Amino acid sequence: MSRPIDDIIDDLGDISPLPSGTPSFTVIVRTQGTRPGALAEALASLAAQTHHPFDVLVTVHNDDLKASARVESLARETVIPEAIRFIPVSGGGRSHPLNVGLAEATGDYICFLDDDDLAMPDWLAAFARALSNNPGAVVRSVTQSQAWTTDGGIEPIRAIGPIERPFAAAFDLLAHFSHNETPICSIALPLDLLRSADITFDDSLPVYEDWDLLMRVAMLAGVVSIPDETSLYRRLDNGNADTAETVAIWEKAHGKVLDRLSARPLVLPIGDARRLASAHFDVHGGSRHDRELAQARQEIDELTKSPVRWVARFARRATGAARARLSAPRQ
Repeated sequence: MSRPIDDIIDDLGDISPLPSGTPSFTVIVRTQGTRPGALAEALASLAAQTHHPFDVLVTVHNDDLKASARVESLARETVIPEAIRFIPVSGGGRSHPLNVGLAEATGDYICFLDDDDLAMPDWLAAFARALSNNPGAVVRSVTQSQAWTTDGGIEPIRAIGPIERPFAAAFDLLAHFSHNETPICSIALPLDLLRSADITFDDSLPVYEDWDLLMRVAMLAGVVSIPDETSLYRRLDNGNADTAETVAIWEKAHGKVLDRLSARPLVLPIGDARRLASAHFDVHGGSRHDRELAQARQEIDELTKSPVRWVARFARRATGAARARLSAPRQ
């Protein structure tokens, strides 16, 4: 049996020295080329960045090379960053263009922007400020969300709702074991660590590929949360990834991510041991949360099958509670 420390050291590989000075960024923009208008807006938001240096890799995931060439031609007619490359990508799954971008990246840190999202002008600057005191860490900012209509097409046309903040204000590793609260446009990742630990996106995952990679990197590099609202996730009324896939696909991918996390040693932030202790795990009994959840599900099941029995049980509980209050000494 290998020791946990040996597994962790093996995961790390040969790590390069932490980057010093002004950090450089490579931004990977993933697109299928079907939304040239949205892509142009995303690239314009990158051209407005206040931090330099950075470069942009647009990975065009389309088996039709002529279509990929048209994407670049149309994009270059708009406002785009100076340092930009268009990379045609064919084959593979949802994560393949991201992995192609990782292989081509040259910045100290990696950021991601999908073609229907927008970056605020200080997106990279906010990451850089946090990294000045935390070199080599993962930086996590706040992403806003807004509903947009496509008017029956596939391009975002206009906003149809207010700016919302549905994601957690700060990164919580333990909470992230349950579900993802960090959109991919919220993070900057240290490239050297990804390469030394051989961490890439799992291309077999149809969804949750960003959550899977984030959790693996977070436990090695640590996460610095900043309150800056740096990007906008546009929820399109024709469906994003969170509505296009079936529930079964989401659940299967969720289970696969948890299986991967369960197969390796976990490195937790300082203070999380007490939070784990509050889960009240008992010998041979599982956690109190699991037992209470099972009991609640059983009672709900009984309610749906026999409302009369449930009402009788509720009445007994209410009567017992009333008797307890009556017998309690007066203050």
